[in-house]
Amino acid sequence: MNSSDFPVALVTGANGGIGKVICKELLSSGYRVILSFRKSERAVAFYNSLLQEYGAERIGCLEMDLSSVTSITEAVCVLMEKEQRLDVLVNNAGMLGYNMQVSAEGYEMHNMVNCLGPMLFTRLVKPLMHRGSRVVTTVSLALYYGSIPENFPYPHARFNRFRQYACSKLALTLLCLRLAELWKEEGITVNMADPGIVDTPILKLHKWIDPVADAVFRPFTRTPEKGADTSIFLSSDLSLRGATGGLYKNKKAGTLPEKITDHPYTDKVWCFLADLYSSVN
Repeated sequence: MNSSDFPVALVTGANGGIGKVICKELLSSGYRVILSFRKSERAVAFYNSLLQEYGAERIGCLEMDLSSVTSITEAVCVLMEKEQRLDVLVNNAGMLGYNMQVSAEGYEMHNMVNCLGPMLFTRLVKPLMHRGSRVVTTVSLALYYGSIPENFPYPHARFNRFRQYACSKLALTLLCLRLAELWKEEGITVNMADPGIVDTPILKLHKWIDPVADAVFRPFTRTPEKGADTSIFLSSDLSLRGATGGLYKNKKAGTLPEKITDHPYTDKVWCFLADLYSSVN
């Protein structure tokens, strides 16, 4: 079989704990999978291991740093030159940092990597999508505790890692809901997956740094395999054809509260993304 005979899935954060599981399961389900990651020895080793097992007709890679608008636009150009279609996009990459960081464009880093970067990439690769394509984005229960500040997406005067993480995941959810609404008529679905609290490298809660968080959350962590279940379900299950705008956990759709679905800052966040998209497209 040629590479064009397989449905195409692209997974960001492909070398992380959840990302690896998603890639392997989609490969087992018959997809050709494009692994997207920031270049590192670990990422390249994972790519090479899958390449050896499945062959070049089933595996591709796309180097991309979601903290950089330049890297995102360059990656999109590479993808557009190589691919004719994209059946599934899994926005899985994310971060939970310790210190205040700012992107090259001046955006608070959580907002860039967890929200603006993935959504900019999603909008830019839309020409590869078609009726039936699926966008699956990893969110977090932290979104329910987030708030959007007036100066979004720029740094807050007083940095708090959990506040910034929650803000970025809330903003990401608002953008996913708006995309689901806008793309529904075109048959492109946009859904969100809450993996729960997964024991992966992003979760580095050490007792001497985050004693309260460690005590509260560590007992409830789940394996990457369990955390990936819902994203895999949203990516490939036939029962979900046409389902869009949902937030799923444990393969079941939840009900978002009105404070999320009718958030007063949805337009603000959307307009910022729209301006960013227009500036590079």
